Amino acid sequence: PYVAATAAAAALGEAPACRWHRSANSVGFVSEDGHIFTKGASGVQKVCMGHRGKPIELAPLCMVFDESLRCGGTHHYSYSILDGELGAADGAGFVFDSKVRRNNIQRMRSVFLNQRGCVCIRDHERVKKLGVRLPPLQPGMSLGLSIDLDAFYMQFVVYTDEGQPLGMAQVSLDNFFGSDVWAAESAIGQSLCSGFFCAVVTKEVSVGLI
Repeated sequence: PYVAATAAAAALGEAPACRWHRSANSVGFVSEDGHIFTKGASGVQKVCMGHRGKPIELAPLCMVFDESLRCGGTHHYSYSILDGELGAADGAGFVFDSKVRRNNIQRMRSVFLNQRGCVCIRDHERVKKLGVRLPPLQPGMSLGLSIDLDAFYMQFVVYTDEGQPLGMAQVSLDNFFGSDVWAAESAIGQSLCSGFFCAVVTKEVSVGLI
């Protein structure tokens, strides 16, 4: 199951180093080496009313993240969808924060690739699509994510199950987090120069991180 993940990491020139945070054991199972997270069947699902008055079941969001805070410099992650099923709300990306922690998703600042292949930026409760499209994420695929926390630059690469690149997107974040945001973040003890990798899964799935 690590063939695609290892190929993706090798393409980025990064040795396996990332591991899921131990808190992921509260919502699933983390392998002994810390590289694979498996989410089982969910319990109670939330139900909301659709625009036509029909009830819609919402799969509960499950956030899992890398155990290490990254501060400044360039960092690489290889995220693999090893087996199972993805939901419409699934995705993976980088959360800007001063420490590794689980938080209300509407209080986060992040840049991520959603399941449909859209690169998005979250500024607390506001989510904006950046107009960059990659192939939709499917079981067997891998996502390579590189971030330069000094230059404020990110790169997303989607790979096949054989480690062949399917598409790449490069994003400069200067236009999305201006000087006013930097000042506000500093004032409340948060940082846009540090953060961690985070993935959202909603279905029964196994995902790898190296």
